[in-house]
This record gives sequence, C-alpha cells and structure tokens, in this order.
Amino acid sequence: MKSKRELPRTPLALAVMNLLVEHPMHPYEMKSKMKERGHDQVIRLKGGSIYDTVERLENGGFIQAQETSREGRRPERTVYAITETGREEIMAWLRELLAQPVNEYPQFGAALAFFAALDQDEVVRLLKVRTALLEGQAAGEEKQLKTFMEMGLPRLFLVEGEYALAMKRAEVDWVRKLIVEIEGGRLWITKAQMKDVGEKFENRREGGETQ
Repeated sequence: MKSKRELPRTPLALAVMNLLVEHPMHPYEMKSKMKERGHDQVIRLKGGSIYDTVERLENGGFIQAQETSREGRRPERTVYAITETGREEIMAWLRELLAQPVNEYPQFGAALAFFAALDQDEVVRLLKVRTALLEGQAAGEEKQLKTFMEMGLPRLFLVEGEYALAMKRAEVDWVRKLIVEIEGGRLWITKAQMKDVGEKFENRREGGETQ
C-alpha cells in the first residue's frame, strides 16, 4: 500500500507505529502498553488523541485496519497493523531522530530569554519554586522506574523514562547554580544598565550598516 499523505511526525505517531511494529493491536491496547512502559513520561496522552493519531495514520496509508470485534457490551475495537510503507517510514524517521539533534524550542528557554522583565527577587523566588516542583517530579519518576524494574520490565523499555529523569535532574542542578549567581550579584543588572547595553548594541549595529 502506498502512502497517500506525509507521515504525521508527532511523538504519539512514533509510539503508535513502533507498537504496531511489534504486532497488530487496537488503540486501547496501545494506550495501555504506553502507560505500562512509562511512555507517558515523554509522550502526552490525553483524551482521544491516540484515536485521532490512528485515524491520521490510517488515512495516510501507514497503518490499516485488520478486524473489528466486540466483547459483551463494550464498544467495538478495531485492530490495526502497520503497512510496509509505514514500517519503512518509521524506521527512517527513528534513525533520523536518534542521529540528528534538533531545537525543540522549550517554553522554559523562552521564559529565560525574557525573565529580566521581572524583579530580581521575584525571579529567584519563582526559580526556587520550579526546582522544588522538579525535585518532586523526579522523585516520583524515580520511584515509578524502580517499581517497573521490580516488576521485571526490561530496562530497554525504560530508557526514555531514565532520559526524562536525567534531564530533570540536570535542569535542577543548572537552575540552582543560576539562582546562586543571581543572588550573588554575578548575573543580574539594573534596568538602566539593560537600557544602556541595548543602546550601545543598537548604535554599533547602525554604525556597521553605514560603513
């Protein structure tokens, strides 16, 4: 079967197609496996998003319905399988994701670009709140990973959770150092100094253009 559309490159599409590489399954089973394996640590699962993704992948020719069944009074469940085109596309995309770093434009990075608009003391307070929340999340994720390991789930299925945990810990360490620098007066400058820096760079830019 040939693909009709471009592959929807979302984390959820990546998860769905890789699960179907293992064997055909219905969306409910996909969602259950994602939670069992801790994929919800790196992939947002909400509402009917998985069903929307399955529909898009089927319309694109990357997966196809195999059969529909019903158990008792439960709603009908359709089992999907990956197509040959889908298998080729997902393997190529996975290789690209592993090898090629990309800028994912994190919201925290955007906030750091403009946090000087707030008062110094408020920035310190907010960053301390952030580190406390991150530490709580990291503790919960570490406990979940330990539980999965004790249940006998192979570590191969948990590395994305380990990565998410490592990123949180690294962020906590970095933000703590940032707080120390702000409180120690080694980073922050006054509004007047900011204005002066802006004017100097503007004059330098204009001077460069006239040369």
